[in-house]
Amino acid sequence: MTNTYKLGYIKSIDSLRAFAVLSVMLYHLYPKALPGGFTGVDVFFVISGYVVSSSLFKNYNSNFFKFTLDFYSRRIIRLIPVFLVFVLFSTLITVLFIPSSWLSDTINKTGLASLFGLSNFALVWYNDGYFSPRIEFNPFVHTWSLAVEEQFYIVFPLIFFLWYKFQSSSKKIISLGLRYLLPLLLVLSLIYSYYETSANPQHAFYLLFSRFWELALGAFLFKLHSSNKLVNHSTNINKLFLLTGIILITIGFVFSKSNSFPFPWAIAPVFGTVFMIIAFVHKSYQNSLFLKVFENPFLTYIGKISYSLYLWHWAIYVFFRWTVGLQTITQMICAALLTIIFAVLSYHFVENYFLKNKTLHRMSSWKIVLSGLLLLALSYFGIKQLFSNQTTLSLSVTKNQTVWYPYPYPSTQKSEKDFSSHTIFVLGDSHTGAYSTMLQQLKDEYKINVFQYSSGGCGVADFHSANISKNPSCLNYINTILKEIEEKAKPNDILFLASLRMVRFCDQYAVFPLNDVLTKLHSKEANENRQIIVNETSTLIQKFHKKNINVLIDAPKPTFFAPAFRCSDWFNKSNPICKGELKVERDFLEQTRQPVINALNTLQSKFPSLIVWDPFPILCPNDTCFAYDNEKPLFFDGDHLSAHGNRVLYPSFSKLIESIIEDKKQ
Repeated sequence: MTNTYKLGYIKSIDSLRAFAVLSVMLYHLYPKALPGGFTGVDVFFVISGYVVSSSLFKNYNSNFFKFTLDFYSRRIIRLIPVFLVFVLFSTLITVLFIPSSWLSDTINKTGLASLFGLSNFALVWYNDGYFSPRIEFNPFVHTWSLAVEEQFYIVFPLIFFLWYKFQSSSKKIISLGLRYLLPLLLVLSLIYSYYETSANPQHAFYLLFSRFWELALGAFLFKLHSSNKLVNHSTNINKLFLLTGIILITIGFVFSKSNSFPFPWAIAPVFGTVFMIIAFVHKSYQNSLFLKVFENPFLTYIGKISYSLYLWHWAIYVFFRWTVGLQTITQMICAALLTIIFAVLSYHFVENYFLKNKTLHRMSSWKIVLSGLLLLALSYFGIKQLFSNQTTLSLSVTKNQTVWYPYPYPSTQKSEKDFSSHTIFVLGDSHTGAYSTMLQQLKDEYKINVFQYSSGGCGVADFHSANISKNPSCLNYINTILKEIEEKAKPNDILFLASLRMVRFCDQYAVFPLNDVLTKLHSKEANENRQIIVNETSTLIQKFHKKNINVLIDAPKPTFFAPAFRCSDWFNKSNPICKGELKVERDFLEQTRQPVINALNTLQSKFPSLIVWDPFPILCPNDTCFAYDNEKPLFFDGDHLSAHGNRVLYPSFSKLIESIIEDKKQ
C-alpha cells in the first residue's frame, strides 16, 4: 500500500483536547456559562478514533494475536495506572464522607462497573440519566465515556486488522467489503443514534451502539489520511476547513440541547473536530495565525494532562457538593484549582512514570495485559470490601444505622395479645418504606401479618401532587397491588395508605424555592387535583369498606427545608443546602398542610368509619418542629422518617392498631 502521509505527533490535536476538557469542566462547574459544554466528550471521541487508528497503523503486525496484544498492552500502560489511583482514592473519600442514601445508592455500583469498562451499562441499568439530579452526586458517572472508548477498543482492532490486511485482496468482493466495513458501521450507528435519541434517550447517550459513529468517524478520517486523501489541498481550502471546524464546535459548545442528544446536536462538534484535524495535518498550516494558538505550549500541556483532568474534575466537584457545597464563586475556584493540582500530580507521578518506565516496556505484551487484568480484579475485590465496610469506616454520624435508617429491625418486645389472624396491608410511595422499623416492631410484638408495597413517587391519596391518572406507570402499579390486596385480604384486615401527603421544601439533592412551592400548593390546578384525588380515594375506600376491610390513612407529617442526613456532620454543616436549618415553625406547617387536612375531613364526612392517624403532634409537640429529638434524628432527610422517628411513633401507632382490632372483635 502506497503511503505519502507522514505520521507523527500533532501538537494541535493536544490543544483541541485542551479545549474539549476545559469545556466539559466548565459545563460541569457552571452549566449556564457554556450550556453545551458536555459536547467536549464528543470531540474526545473523534480524536480518540483518529489517534487510536494512528497507533494501530504505526504498530501494525501481520500476526493478529500479537497485533492486538501489543495494542492492549499500550492501552493498559497508558490508561490503567492513573485510573486505578483515581478509583481507589474516590472510593475511600466516598466511604469516609458520603452517607448511604437514595442519592448515593448507585455510587458503588457505578464505581465497581467502571473497573471493567461497564459503567455506562450500570448507569442505564440503575436508571441514572446523565441530566438527572442524582448523577451530580456520583463521583464515577463521567467514567461512562471511558467505558464507551474501552468497548470500542475491543471491537476496533479486529476491524482495523481486517481492513489493513485484506483491502488489497485479489478477491474483489472481500476487498470491497472490508474497504467499506467501517463507513457502513458508521452509518448504521448514526441511524441507530437518530432512532434511540427519541425512543430511548439513556441508551442513546450512554451506550457504544449510538456513539460508535463518533469514534468511527475519527478512525475513518485517519484511514483517508493514511491513503494520502484529504491531505494535499490549497491553503485557502485548509483555512476554510479550520474556520468551519471552529464554528461547528462552537455551535456544539453553546447551543447543544440535552433533550436532543446525541442526535442531532452531536453532529456539529463531531464534524467540527473532523474539519479541524484535516486542517491540522496540512503543511501550509504552519504559517497560519491559528497555529500559534493551537500550538501554544500552555494549551498543548493542558491537552497532555486532559486525561487526568477529566478523571479528577468530576469526582472533586462531586465531593464538594457532598461536603462544603459547590455554589459560590469561591467554592468553584477552589474545586477547579484542586482539580488542576490533582491532574498535574497524577500526570507527572503516575501517567508519565508508567509511560516512561523502561522495565515495563521491556516486558512482553502478554505479561502486561495479564498483569493489568489481574490488577483490575484485585482492585475490584479491594474496592468492594471498602464499600461493604462503609458503616464501620464512615466518618458520618449516619453510620449509626439503627438510629438513622428506617430498616425492618427485629424487635424482642412481645405483647400478650396475639393478632396473627389479622393482616395489615401498607401501600404507597417511599414513605411506606420509611415506616419499616415501626411495622416490623408491630409484627414482632403482636404477630400481626404485614405486607408492604412501596414504589417511589407513587403516592396514594397524597392530595398535594398530580392525581394518579396522570402517571400511567404509577396507576398501573397501584391498580395491580390493590387487586392483589383484594384477593388476599379478609374481613377486619387493615389497608394502610401511607404516603407523603405534605408539600416538599427540599429533596435530597436540592432546596426548592419556597414561593414556588406555596404558589403551586394553592394554585387552581392543585385544588382541582385534590378534588380528583378525593374522588379517586372515595372509590377506593368504598370498595374496601364493602369487603369489611378497615382503611387507615396517615395525616401529613412535618417536612423540613434541609435533608438531615446531609447536614449533621462537621464536614457538611456549612453546605448551602443546610441553610434552611432543621427546624420549622409549627404554625407555618399547620397552615401548609391545611388543604390536605380539609381533603381528609371531606373523606371522613363521607366515610365515618375511615380511620385517620395524625403523627404530626407526636413529631412536633411544641411551637417549633425539629428534625431532631434531642441528639437523635426524627427524620432521615427533609420528610422521610428515621429509625428513631419510627420508634417515637410506634406507641401511638400500635395503640391505634390494637384499638381497631379490639373494636372489631366486640
